[in-house]
Amino acid sequence: MLDATWEILSTKGFVAVTLNDVISRSGGSRTTLYDAFGGKDGLIASVLTEKCQEFAQTLQTSLVFDISPREALVNFTIIMTEKLTDEESIRLMSFLRLEMDQFPGIQETFMKSGPKPVMEGITSFFQRQNDIGNMQISNPELTARMFLSMIHGQWRDLAFETVPQHLPSRAEIVETANQLVDLLLNGISHPRASDT
Repeated sequence: MLDATWEILSTKGFVAVTLNDVISRSGGSRTTLYDAFGGKDGLIASVLTEKCQEFAQTLQTSLVFDISPREALVNFTIIMTEKLTDEESIRLMSFLRLEMDQFPGIQETFMKSGPKPVMEGITSFFQRQNDIGNMQISNPELTARMFLSMIHGQWRDLAFETVPQHLPSRAEIVETANQLVDLLLNGISHPRASDT
């Protein structure tokens, strides 16, 4: 049922998910669906939770401590950008923007299952790097929020608001990830001679 729901949701949107379609695609029964999920909203919330948890776990595993902080952040940025700019994610985010006012409970589920654990994971990474002396970060949560905003912002306009839509190549994603992390770690200007 979750697979059938995701198939409809990711191609047609939240409004298009009907219990009859889910049941006919999955071979389940209405009784089973209601017992397991409580109805359409519960079913969609379960699917979003599962997908978001998978994504958050993938991102978390990129933040390992046996490589340099820069390499870990580049890996994280590449994985997140690839996911945010794949066609399935773009369709889903478009549906979220257009339809979420009709599903306030699902919007809350999405925020708790997706953005929140990702934010917590990268905040913990920055806190750990500060604690072991690899970085000097006075506010890990603010740093994490700014870093995630940089990742989101780098392709959002191109992916959602450019006609024709521009989806970055792997080479573009890798190049931009390296530039973004360098910007985070090094800033954008060198001190003037008079400042040193």
